Amino acid sequence: MLLNLGLNRLAPSLDPSLRKAPNIVAAPQSNIDVNAVLGLTPSKYSGLQSVGDTGYYYGNNRVYEPYTVTYSPPSYFFGNMGFGGGSNRAEGTIEVDNQSFRPVNTDITGFSKSKVGDTDIYEYSPSMAYVYSKSPRPAPLPTPNVTSFLSTPTAMATPTGNYGAGRYLSGLLGSPINYGSPNDTTGSNS
Repeated sequence: MLLNLGLNRLAPSLDPSLRKAPNIVAAPQSNIDVNAVLGLTPSKYSGLQSVGDTGYYYGNNRVYEPYTVTYSPPSYFFGNMGFGGGSNRAEGTIEVDNQSFRPVNTDITGFSKSKVGDTDIYEYSPSMAYVYSKSPRPAPLPTPNVTSFLSTPTAMATPTGNYGAGRYLSGLLGSPINYGSPNDTTGSNS
């Protein structure tokens, strides 16, 4: 028969002095220079980084190329309205330090790209799988020779002096007794 004491003995203690602080485990801080692995370097344009030697620039999760926006006047008029003119201004163009940049749609090593909605604009994010695969690794410790136990053992030093009980008898009998060395194959004391 179980006795109900009205207390849940398995519940955590309500006494604050008996509570333990939670053990919070955090991932170790990475010392990998993501920009160096991806080939990103500062550029002369504020807010944009050069992408290696590609001629592209990275900023705001997008990759851009510089270009010149052109405008052409209308080629013919009908009344007050002009027709046939236009501009090569691309969708998503940004202006940085008096330079126009249009977003690109290309594969850039080290980046994952994803389309933004129904537009022809793509966002790029660093591929951490690529970054970790290209980051320096600590040198592994050399593996010990696991077959060393199979090699021929080295010869032990030849012991000198008496062996067994005879070494104690030499002091009792007054003269040393030589019972032979382990290398003695004749059994004599010669």
